[in-house]
Amino acid sequence: MNNKKRLGKLAFILLCAAALSACNSQTNAGTNATGSTGSSNSGGTAAAVQTASYQLDDTVEYDEDDTYADWSASDATRIALSGTTATVDGSGAEVKDGVITITAAGTYVASGKLDEGRIVVDAADKGVVRLVLNGAEIHYSKSAPIYVEEAGKLILSLPEGTNNVVSDGADYVFPDSETDEPNAAIFSKDDMTINGTGKLTVQGSYNNGIASKDKLKITGGTFDIQAADDAVMGRDLVAVKDGSFTLEAAGHGIKTTNDTEGEEGIIVLEGGTYSIQSGKDGLHSTGGLSISGGEYRIAADDDGIHAETALQIADGTIDITKSNEGIEATDITIAGGDIKLAASDDGVNAATGADGSGVDGAAPGGGGQPASGASEGLLTISGGNLYVNAEGDGLDANGSIVMTGGTVRVDGPTMSGNGALDYDGTFDMTGGTLVAAGSSGMVQAASDSSTQAGILMMFPQTEQAGTLVHLEDESGKAIMTYAPSKNYQAVYISTPDLAKDASYAIYSGGKSTGTATNGLYNGGEYSGGTKVVSFTASSLITWVNESGVTEAQSGFGGGMGGGRGGHGGMGGGGRGMGGGKMPQDGAAPPDAPADATTAQ
Repeated sequence: MNNKKRLGKLAFILLCAAALSACNSQTNAGTNATGSTGSSNSGGTAAAVQTASYQLDDTVEYDEDDTYADWSASDATRIALSGTTATVDGSGAEVKDGVITITAAGTYVASGKLDEGRIVVDAADKGVVRLVLNGAEIHYSKSAPIYVEEAGKLILSLPEGTNNVVSDGADYVFPDSETDEPNAAIFSKDDMTINGTGKLTVQGSYNNGIASKDKLKITGGTFDIQAADDAVMGRDLVAVKDGSFTLEAAGHGIKTTNDTEGEEGIIVLEGGTYSIQSGKDGLHSTGGLSISGGEYRIAADDDGIHAETALQIADGTIDITKSNEGIEATDITIAGGDIKLAASDDGVNAATGADGSGVDGAAPGGGGQPASGASEGLLTISGGNLYVNAEGDGLDANGSIVMTGGTVRVDGPTMSGNGALDYDGTFDMTGGTLVAAGSSGMVQAASDSSTQAGILMMFPQTEQAGTLVHLEDESGKAIMTYAPSKNYQAVYISTPDLAKDASYAIYSGGKSTGTATNGLYNGGEYSGGTKVVSFTASSLITWVNESGVTEAQSGFGGGMGGGRGGHGGMGGGGRGMGGGKMPQDGAAPPDAPADATTAQ
């Protein structure tokens, strides 16, 4: 029985439309203060998760033979590997000069050690070839040790308890200068599925580890892959239901390559555990990329997770410990999951372009005029928990941001060329909890078109890393207590507990007996801080400094954003739009009074 799934751009458009419709239909969420400590429903709306799940799961068609099944010794052809040759017991395979060639559909069971040789699948009948690695070690120095020249599909099975090794040499020998395939230790020109619970170690010394020129599906197994370029690659699709992956790649960890329009070049990850170290992107899709489960730990020299079109996260635990940009795609939807990321440039970047080339003629992070397509890009957050620690912009959209649910914490830049929030269109916030701390030079708040109240506090001087910022209502009930991990001068806070025309006080320093998760405290008692300001929120999006409420005015568009388009110069639709505006008289707040102090 097939479990049919299909990805379409229409599903993503419907998802975005639903999110925008939800924004427009909700009433002012800031009118009911409940006095929470800043937590919110991290699951988003059921409809949002369901819609995202439709697209995430609608991508892959799993057949019955994609799931591991015991093989019958009586029906299988046995291949005993030994030294530089092998013996075959059964039909459909032959051995010549250390090359085992499989020429017909069927089940083949390989065991033993091949010191110098390979298995080639060349089944002209286009049937399904199942190759069972039953404790097999295969090395070939001149080309791919496992090479599928032709087959309807290759199923590579890893029986429980087996350890299998496939390794190649650093230099392949091709018949002529025009030939550049195969280019992976395990290479298939056709669809390939890997299943089972055994272990597969792959050493791709020449180029890639495992590669399919069509669709690659993995439903189980333990994988330890080292590659001179990409660890796991599929042209049209890489889909994973389950498995344990340790990937070390000089290129990308998991990658697709088909960049034609349509439902191709996509990555769909439904489960599994991943430890990825990559010289380029941890996950890289030339089409869409979706995560609906699993545990991920990624250290990437470039982007942690990158998709050229849509990127959706519905569930899973993601820890990006190192990246240039943490999460990047044209359209990003976060509907669930627990995400933590560190980025040397932008944390979450919704923008068009190939690989975050920045503004035209300039490196990421620099100024200048916006690149073409700088107004494109959408970031939608409807659920989940997201923590961003970015040296560039924290949440960055070359278009707009929509937030309807979830909990987001941003420790943004310490330098004034970027901001904790950075968008060129609008930031419509109708639900969820957001705290974004960073420098004050390019500061933005949510747009005035939001229906949930927010407060942007501009401190008179730089607050040191770890200094608590505490917001409470006039009765002393805590709204939020947060400890940014880096120096900061501006903090934007929005929760369902805030309301227009209510009175609040902001404190600096002190301590809390609550439990902190990535700086955000829950429960406990706050004490010992210095009151910076008391005020009444006169508008839905209220700008405050130590003297009280301050007017906001239109500012210059766009920060010195990195990523695909950048936002430098006098770009339109930037911080002068909606609530994303600079305080009066420019970026700097009024001078602090002589008796102003900052509690440590």
